[in-house]
Amino acid sequence: MTMVEPRRKGDARSPGVNYQQLLDTDTRPVLDVLRWTNWSFIDDADVPITRYTTREFHELEKEKVWRRVWQMACREEDIPNVGDTCVYDICDMSILVVRSAADTIQAYWNVCLHRGRILREFDGNATELRCPFHGFCWNLDGSLKHVPCEWDFPHVDAEQYQLPQIRTGHWGGFIFVNFDDEAPTLEEYMGVIPEHFAQWDLGDRYVEVHVRKRLPANWKASADAFLEAYHILCLLYTSDAADE
Repeated sequence: MTMVEPRRKGDARSPGVNYQQLLDTDTRPVLDVLRWTNWSFIDDADVPITRYTTREFHELEKEKVWRRVWQMACREEDIPNVGDTCVYDICDMSILVVRSAADTIQAYWNVCLHRGRILREFDGNATELRCPFHGFCWNLDGSLKHVPCEWDFPHVDAEQYQLPQIRTGHWGGFIFVNFDDEAPTLEEYMGVIPEHFAQWDLGDRYVEVHVRKRLPANWKASADAFLEAYHILCLLYTSDAADE
């Protein structure tokens, strides 16, 4: 039987310069947060192609990932005024993020409780949330405002007809939503991220431009293609090789 030694720090990397060595060459003091390191070998097994191509795995991701994790829906500056709304869609789920008061942001299922029609298809300002199908209407705080032909709906209890809310979280100017009431809080989910960004207040930043492009590829392959740390290291490695 052949024993395989466990991976050690530094085994799984290119022979080029590492990030800390790159920081050593900086002409200005480097912040402590950039010197923090954490190394652990996870695995180097091949990823089955079915994770990128099958409907079954996609449905599993919808249930196990997107219905349970905190995800960024918009920035606070996207909805600066009372009545501003932002539609956030993920898979077959639609959320309506609303600034219901000057200091209050809420998120609702973007669906009418009467016949299930989407309440709002586009971002924008609104004084009320009215369904375009039969006109059922809610206030910005989710309370029922008006039912057309109310006499035909004696069973509708205003207290029971509040728009169902989705959990929201705020950090660094970002608005997060989570569909799972049992999930950890946003603070628990983010872990050390706020500490990493203590020197860079993202709440003091803004979106200059938003670029959207439809790619004929699985979302994981697209995300992998834009891991900039990987590309930067590749550039450094190829530059070193060219110098030789």
